[in-house]
Amino acid sequence: LSLEVIVVEMQDPKSGVTGSEQKLNVTTIPHVFAGKDIIAWIANKMKTPPEEAHVFGTMLVAFGYIYPLQNHKMLVMCNDTSLYRFQAPYFWPTQKWVADDSDYAIYLAKRNIRKKGMLEPYEQAHYNHLHKWLNHKWDFIVMQATEQYKAGKERKKPDRVVFDCQERAYWILNRPPRRTHSAMDCGPERLIDPNEDEVKGQFTHRHTHTHTHIRSGKAEVLAQLK
Repeated sequence: LSLEVIVVEMQDPKSGVTGSEQKLNVTTIPHVFAGKDIIAWIANKMKTPPEEAHVFGTMLVAFGYIYPLQNHKMLVMCNDTSLYRFQAPYFWPTQKWVADDSDYAIYLAKRNIRKKGMLEPYEQAHYNHLHKWLNHKWDFIVMQATEQYKAGKERKKPDRVVFDCQERAYWILNRPPRRTHSAMDCGPERLIDPNEDEVKGQFTHRHTHTHTHIRSGKAEVLAQLK
């Protein structure tokens, strides 16, 4: 079995994880799942201890198959009532479409329109950088962002909010805020050098400890899928 098959099974209306509707700000969002219910389903399905199921759940978040609804920058799964949604297959890493700077610039420009210029600090920094870097095509970027924003306004509000969450989850994974450790941050262009001691103190230990468990847990759980 592949990860994708497992993720599809988890969303089966009859045999999958039990979900519910939840209010996000003032909008009711469908198909929302508690972290503890996802972990319990994994443990039962794979006949694996809760600790390994927890590691597998965190791996699904880290690779972008599931995203947190509340603390969207926390790319782990919590074994409690923290809320999650399954990412749309279009945004799965297996699609392998390149996270292009122009696409990210359009996303940020659209978000800037929607937020009336009130981007988060890391988004504003990226926006300013891309504005300079892609200045020669900025008019096109703003035009695309405006068209996408107007098209989004035509959707029903719950659908619009869900898509906004999916899109934000994708970009947090592929353009993570500074100091955010992302499973997709790899290769020669990685944002964080694994050989450099970026963060001092307790967080460094916790991150190393967590990722060691993710690596070992992933191997153990995937072995059970074969």
